[in-house]
Amino acid sequence: MTDLKTETNDSGRAAGATWPERTGLNVRIIGFGSVGFIFRLIRKALIALFFFAIIATGLTYFRDLPKYPFFHKIVVYEQRVEAPILGVMRRSWPTNFRGSDISRLMLFSAIYLLAILFGVVGAGLTQQAAHLRGWRETLKEAHHPIPASGSSQSEVKMTRKDLLEIYAKTKKSLEEHKVHMAFLSIDVVNSTGMKAGEEPGIAERDFRHYKRMVVKVLTENKAVKSAWTPDGVMAGFRSVREAVLAAQGVVAGLKQFNREVKAIKCDFAIRAGVNAGEVFCDDATPMAEMTDMVIDIAGHMQKYGCVNGVTVSKRAIEPLLGEFRFTDAARLVDGLPVYEWKPEA
Repeated sequence: MTDLKTETNDSGRAAGATWPERTGLNVRIIGFGSVGFIFRLIRKALIALFFFAIIATGLTYFRDLPKYPFFHKIVVYEQRVEAPILGVMRRSWPTNFRGSDISRLMLFSAIYLLAILFGVVGAGLTQQAAHLRGWRETLKEAHHPIPASGSSQSEVKMTRKDLLEIYAKTKKSLEEHKVHMAFLSIDVVNSTGMKAGEEPGIAERDFRHYKRMVVKVLTENKAVKSAWTPDGVMAGFRSVREAVLAAQGVVAGLKQFNREVKAIKCDFAIRAGVNAGEVFCDDATPMAEMTDMVIDIAGHMQKYGCVNGVTVSKRAIEPLLGEFRFTDAARLVDGLPVYEWKPEA
């Protein structure tokens, strides 16, 4: 019994607070919080009184005020409350400054300063209550008994066999979300320069119509995901064929767009890049949140590609060279051989 009592007292000291101490802590939290709340209410009331007095004082300068009963009552009520206070002030300390009565200015200043004072003190008390609440939670956590190290390790520690089993299941789950996709990156060549010297509204209208044209082509070619930058787009497709057809469709559509739709001086021109590979993807993941080297390379194919043509990695287009007239560009992008397509003259 003696040993048990000693152990209990030691754990109580480790917890950092006995029952009476925690009760006193709760009382202080309630006290600081309540007083802080009251002080903040007083601050709001003083600010409302300050603005009410300012408005009433301003209304006294209107000569036709008696014609408006509501505003006249405001002035009368304010003067009725203010008059005795000003009388006490004039009797208690000097209020005549160089021949002018500044008692009203002193009153307004006192109300404003008191509002600031009550606000600062109220905020401090509220912060102190919050600090004590945090300390109370810390004491609660410290009071929870910690299980013996031997038993916890035997229950929690996992064997190498268990870890390998979890790793295998996780890897299998991730592989189920890995799919083969093709990505098309399109960007307008010198989009900033095209807008220089143009009416902003007209330029905005042209780029809006351009975006509609691109979206229509992407939809027709079964794009499953897309994400736009101001003047560019990255789109995902189930096959390289669909991505290439979409890129060619946008290039072909520019002829009619520049001839019949756009109103600014410069013609629209684009670069388009395509790449394909295995990526982790599901229907719920937006294109903007996908990150993979396959997607990055598609963007680089576009960046270093030809104008009004389609640039694609050799490994992506090679199975389709019998269907599409791509030619070897005799250069590398990210270490990959590049093929290009341009519309025939």
